Parts: sequence; C-alpha cells; structure tokens
Amino acid sequence: MDANGYYIFLPAIFIYNDLENLSFVKEMPEQFDRKYFLYPNASGGYMTKYSPGLAMLELPFFLIAHVSAKVLGLETSGYSAPYRLAVGIGSIFYTCLGLWFLAKVLLRYFNPTPVLFTIALLLFGTNIFHSTLMQSGTTHNHVFLIFALLLFFIDKWYHSQRAIDFGLAAFFAGYAALIRPTEALVSLIPVGYFLQYWNLQKFDFKYLLGQTKGVVFALLGFLVCLLPVLLYWKFATGNWVAYTYEQEGFYFDRPWQIWYGLFGFRKGWFIYTPLLFLAAYGYFLMRKDERFAALRSALIWYLPFNLFIVLSWYGWWYGGCFGNRALIPALALAAFPIAYLFDSPKTMKLPLLAISGFFVVLNIFQSFQYQQRVMHMDAMTWRSYVYIFGKWKLNDAEKAHMETLLDHPDYGQRGKKLDEYFK
Repeated sequence: MDANGYYIFLPAIFIYNDLENLSFVKEMPEQFDRKYFLYPNASGGYMTKYSPGLAMLELPFFLIAHVSAKVLGLETSGYSAPYRLAVGIGSIFYTCLGLWFLAKVLLRYFNPTPVLFTIALLLFGTNIFHSTLMQSGTTHNHVFLIFALLLFFIDKWYHSQRAIDFGLAAFFAGYAALIRPTEALVSLIPVGYFLQYWNLQKFDFKYLLGQTKGVVFALLGFLVCLLPVLLYWKFATGNWVAYTYEQEGFYFDRPWQIWYGLFGFRKGWFIYTPLLFLAAYGYFLMRKDERFAALRSALIWYLPFNLFIVLSWYGWWYGGCFGNRALIPALALAAFPIAYLFDSPKTMKLPLLAISGFFVVLNIFQSFQYQQRVMHMDAMTWRSYVYIFGKWKLNDAEKAHMETLLDHPDYGQRGKKLDEYFK
C-alpha cells in the first residue's frame, strides 16, 4: 500500500543503510508483494516514487519503536509489530494535533461549545476517522495537520500583520508539498488572505512594497521545505528535479471527472462525506459575514483549483480507501461553516443535531462496511450502494449478486487514457 512507499525512507536509512538501492526489498516478499511505488534505478536497485515528508513526521515514533524492539528482544526489521504500532499511534497523534490547532483557530470566531461539536463532527463524521484508525500511515490525515497549522498562522497574520506568521504559513504550505507535491496548491490560501487584506488597503502599492519582509520569509519558508525532496531526487536520479510517477498523470481534458469525484457513487466526496451538505449550507449563511471575508477569499482561490487538480488525476478515486482520501485536508475549511451553523441563532439546533448525529452514525457504520469488504473499495455504483445500505455482512449469494452491481475500473491500464477507466 501507499503507506509503505512513504515509510520506506526510515528503515532504509536507520536499519539497512541502503537508501541508494533499497536492496532489502528483495528479501521481504511479504512486505513488498506489490511494488507499484518502487521503480528500478540505474544500478539495478529501487527508488520510491514518494517524497520524504511523511517519513520525517513518522521519525520520532519509528525511533521509539526501534529502541523498544531492541530492548524487548523483538524483531528489528522495521516492519514488525512495534513499528506498525508506532505508525498507528503516530497517525492518531497527528490527527488529534491537527484538530487541536484547528480548534484554536475556530475559537477566535466562535464559542467553545460550537467548536467542540464541529471538531467532533470532523473526526467522527468524515473519512478522517477511517484514514486515522484504519489506514494509518497514509498521508492525508498528516496533511490535515499541516493544513490546520497553515490556517492557524495565516489567520494570526491577518490580525497581527507579523511577517514571521506569514513566513510560518508559507513554511507549512511548503511542508504539505513535501508530503504530497500536489498539496503545493495549499499555498493559494495565504494568497487569498493576502489579497483580501490588500483589498482592505484599497490596493495601495505602498502597502504592497511594505510587505517585502513577509514575502521574503514566505519564499524562504516554502523553499526550505522542498530541499529534502530535491536532495533525494538528486541522490536517486542524478537530477535535481524528477517526475517519479512514470506513466501516471493528470488528464485535464476530462472535466466530467470532477462531477464523478463530487457526486458519483464510486468515490463521490458529498456521497461518502454528506456532512459537506451542512458545510455548504453554513457557507451560504456566512457568505456576507465580514469576519470571514479573508476565508472566503482563500476558498475562492484554493478550492476550485484543488478540486480541478485532484479530480483530474488519472485514477481520480485514489485506489483503496473509504471516500476520497485526497480531499481530507480540505475538510479543515469545512469546519468554519459548520461551526457557524452551530453558533448562529438563526439555525434550529435540534434538527441540526439530529442530522449531524445521523451523519456520524452513517460514517462510522460505512467505515466498518468498507473494512469488512461489504463496501467495495473503488467499484461502487448507485445500485450497489442501495443494495448494501445498512448491511453489516453479506452471505455468499449476496456477495455474488453484489458483484453484478459493481463497475470496476480497468486496473491494468495505469495512467493511460481509456474511457472505461474514468466511468
């Protein structure tokens, strides 16, 4: 799975001393039965296509696991139980840290009780829950943390105008790109905040010139975060910049994928995270509240571009996961309109709580449906969704019927433009 491709930096450096060729891969058929994230290099070994940002976050937990395994006399291969446990604990820690920083931003605008409800809804009512507990080691809840930190500092800059805060926001935008290169789009959020503040200054160019220090901090912060991946590309390929995804790529001539990615039953964002309907309604209510002018500017700059890029990927459903994992970081932005609903005197709280509770139960139940393979990882349709709705298990006859309702992608055509791949 993808988690292995991100994690592999740690055992390669600290256990096998073999980042150059990853030769230990050949001695571990159980851990590396699927090598889709590894590419042959010029010397007959392998390199991973992923960036080292996630491994850097996992490093403290890896070191604790490695020392613990030695002390307890357990296997120190980097893939035994202590290491798997460490990755899982790290996943929970970083998700909780991300929710904590997001709560600190929300508390600048809302009362504590609405913020508490919002944070609980994000954790238990979205696929953050599944990604954290059942697919630990993937990047998306970790990027959610980075996203929350970026929001914390850019919102702080908006109210204080301290250059260091703008630089830190850019630093975390760069770190998001270090984990997943496409997350560089998150840098559009500081752009949105900056342009809104410039608008308050009546687009005064004297103000713009006065922000030189903040811009320098921002550029340095962003570029510093890219240095590790540039060094790895130079080390592994001999080039400072490399495209490590081979035939995989984006197809910008297929805008209908955006519709599928939002409302299709294969992996529709609104289908498997229906809490977003509440967020959309909350955004409608807060659209004229001047407290959130900068946030609206950030949304306008970031969200359309992010959706377009994420859902133009050749496999826009992003493989085996519950819901669309690539859009998990963007859920941090949904927190503001949801909190607005709970904080607003205009909304009826009992219906809101009932709907929210239903979405939480549905999310947790469907997460376990996915985990029990009742829900298919990437071939769901409207008919199969209705067929399994509310079912905890399927007997053999039901499984056979379920198979007739699925619509499988063409798994054998990675990265190639085939119409059937995008149904």
